[in-house]
Formats: sequence, structure tokens, C-alpha cells
Amino acid sequence: MPREVADLGLRPIDGASSMLGLIITDDHRLVIETWSEAVTDGAASCTVHLTAAPDSPARMHFVDATHRFGVHLGVITGSGLEADLTLHPELVRPRMVTMVKNPTSVVTEVGPEILPLLGWDPAELVGQRTLELVHPDDQQRAIAGWMDMLGTPNGSARRVRLRHLHRDGHTVWFEVTNHNHLADPHDPRVVAEMLDISDEMAAQEAVRAAEQLMRRLTETIPLAILQVGHDGRITFLNERAARQVKAQIGGDLTEALLDLTEPVDRPRVGEALAGVLTGTDTDVEYGHREPGAGTRRIRANLRALTDGTGAVTGAIICLADVTEEVLLRERLWRQATFDALTGCHNRAATMAALDDALGSADRHAGTAVIFLDLNSFKPVNDRYGHAAGDLLLSQVATSLRGAVPAAGIVGRVGGDEFVAVCRDVTSREHADRIGADLLAALSTARVRVAGTTLVPHASLGVAWSAYGEGNPDELMAQADAAMYAVKRSVFAAVR
Repeated sequence: MPREVADLGLRPIDGASSMLGLIITDDHRLVIETWSEAVTDGAASCTVHLTAAPDSPARMHFVDATHRFGVHLGVITGSGLEADLTLHPELVRPRMVTMVKNPTSVVTEVGPEILPLLGWDPAELVGQRTLELVHPDDQQRAIAGWMDMLGTPNGSARRVRLRHLHRDGHTVWFEVTNHNHLADPHDPRVVAEMLDISDEMAAQEAVRAAEQLMRRLTETIPLAILQVGHDGRITFLNERAARQVKAQIGGDLTEALLDLTEPVDRPRVGEALAGVLTGTDTDVEYGHREPGAGTRRIRANLRALTDGTGAVTGAIICLADVTEEVLLRERLWRQATFDALTGCHNRAATMAALDDALGSADRHAGTAVIFLDLNSFKPVNDRYGHAAGDLLLSQVATSLRGAVPAAGIVGRVGGDEFVAVCRDVTSREHADRIGADLLAALSTARVRVAGTTLVPHASLGVAWSAYGEGNPDELMAQADAAMYAVKRSVFAAVR
């Protein structure tokens, strides 16, 4: 510190290797830019946050005093700088030390940086062979590197990475560059530049451990896992994926996957594979032809991989066999949708179909509801038994489903009550014609029981609503009421 500056009464800052050592990391770039401005313009300042008082903004000033004192001055001001505030500088650990060795690798000179790097005082190492500092597992490599260096021309250098032992016993990685000056007639020596690469090696070890963890995980979880590059070629796959996809590293995933995909699903799978390589994450389910095992259902989860700029570098694909899940899902859906005896829609599914027909986004002519109730069904059960009645109901359902239009469904909404829901019906007259076709179809539902042929008869009611009109409950009630009106007239005629 120039004496004239010290005489101003300012509090000097001791121990800081640079002004950066006094401020929080987030302010480093701002201070560097301010310093560059001061070098160019002669003076500059900026607002910073000191590590000793991060909540109190301070002002850092740089002044070019080289014309008078041969140095630049750094001054910190601010209301938060109390008299008892100590500015503890960040202790910057050196990364390099220079060591001089004789032809037998005995230390003749070493820089003071060796103390914070390896814990040894320089004087303690002079006269020691450097091999004693090297980790036992790396000593053979150290010897080979030294011998390689001895065979090089004067002034040449050889580099080797070695683990060294700190005085307290822990390991420090160094990249040692040995410069061969042994042919110097006045001072034969080897100058070793030892660069601490512990952080780099730790990062490499972390990457290696992460890669190993990933590979071990992919070996244990019950999924086929593949990784592809930006060109869609396989860069990794676990054993399950190799068996399932019949592919290998370097192969084209799209080609391998589509070759075993059911034809109907190939467009969707191809689109998903193309999409993930442009950054679109996708889940897709498809049919997979497994040689010797028939068709399986596969769920593919495709996730894009990106670099720091967001550019797609590849993708991870996980393939899970969900065949049993799909079968269970379909079984539960059928149980929730269809009547177990007749195979017709149950009441809830019938009402859902009616609601969909009335509110469909696909415009159509109109919706018809045709309600059928079997006449004199109870005597069939009483005289021939419930098995005969069930058989008759099944035959009735089969006949009705065969006669209903292609866009229609047949539901069983009661013991002997059936409802047909038909969309794209142009008028009430059209609905009546469908009802007549259903009644005619019942004549084919004959059942032979105990030498007797049972022929079902039914009362039928029809309701119709144009597209965009009507209410499901109201339309069903209208058809029900029309059916009961017919049934009453039939009974009245019999009496």
C-alpha cells in the first residue's frame, strides 16, 4: 500500500488475493466488467455485496494510480461498513506447484504452494524422492512416465496423471508435466509442473458412478430401455430391450421397432419416434408381434434428451409389456358396459349411448329410442324354469342386435325390457320402420323347450328427436310411455 494512501486514515484490507475474494459469487462478473472499465478509462465503480455483510450493499471503486504509485487502488465504501466489521477474504487454494528434481527424481526445490496443496513444508520435501508422495497404486505408472520422459530430447515434456498422498492421508490428483532439462551442462534437472485436477477427477468419477448406476438400474427394472442419438441410432440398450426389439447398438431404432409393430399401429409409433427427436415427449401404446408368443401390447414412454442450449441430442425410450393390464382393462370395461346374460349394453351404458347420440359433435339427422317389453314372459319362467327364460332372453338379444341399424345399440334395461338407441334417424316415420324391423326380428328368436317352441312377442314404443334437441331422460320416458300404451291396448283386446 503506498504510504501516501495509508496516511489518509482508510482501513487497509489484508490477506485478499484479489477484490473478488471479498464479495459474493453472484457479483464476480460485475466486478470483472468494472475492473475492465477502470483499466480503460482510469476509474470505475459498482454496487456489490460483501461476503462479510451480504445484506448490506456496498460500493467498490477502482482507481488507476499507476502514473504516481505504479498500482491500481481498490476502495470499498458503504453505510454498512461498521468499524468492527472484518472483511475476511476468501482463501484461494492454489492449483499448481512447481517442483525441481535431479536425475534420480529427488526433490531439490519446490514452491511454497506445496503446503496448502499437500500439507508439506517445502523444506521437508527437499532431499526426498517424489515416488514416496505417490499413491502406491499409481507408483508403477509414475515410474513408467519418468522412464518415458528420460528417453525424450532435452527440453521435451511428458505428462502423467497420478494420485498423491496429502500429509493427513487423503488423496490429491495431480497432472504432472515433467520437463526434461537433464542435458543442461550447468544445471541438469527435471522441472515438474504439478496441476491439481482433483475437482476434474471427482467430476469424472461422479459421471462414471452415475453411468454405472444407470446401467445397473436398467438391468434390474422390468422394462426395456433404449437410448438413441439425435439421428435415431441406438447408443444404449439393456438386455431386455435387446431381446424384445431384436436390435443392437448402432442400429436404427425406428426400423427395428416398426418391423415388429402391428401394421395398424405403425403410423402412430413412427410419428412418436420422429416427434421425440424434435423435442416432443410422447406416450404411445401399440401391438408388438412377439415371435412364439403372439401379439403383445406395449406401452412406450419416449422422452427427449437436450443439451444446455435446449437442442435435442437424443431420446430415452422405455418399453413396458402391458398385455395383462390391457386384458384386465378390457374385461373391466366389458363388465361395466355389457349385460352378462345377453351381451347387450346395460342400463348405464345404454343411457350413456343415448346421451352421446343427442350431444354428439358429429351432426346427424336425429335420434330414435325404441322400447321393447316382452309379453307374458313371467309364465315362461314359471312353467319352464329360469334357464329356459334366460335362453329366450339371449335369443331375443341376438335377434335385436342383428336387426338394429349399424349405428345403433341394443340395451337390456330391465328383466325383460330392451331398448334400441339409433342415431342418424331422419324422422319419426323412419324410427317407426326401425321398430317394425325389430318386431319382425323377434320371430326368429325361437326356443325349443320340453317339446314346445317358444316364440317371443313384445310391446314396442318409439320416441324420436331431431339432432340438437331432446333430453335423454325425457326421450326414454316417451318411448317407455308409448310402449305401455301399446301393452295396455294388447291386454284390453285379449280381455
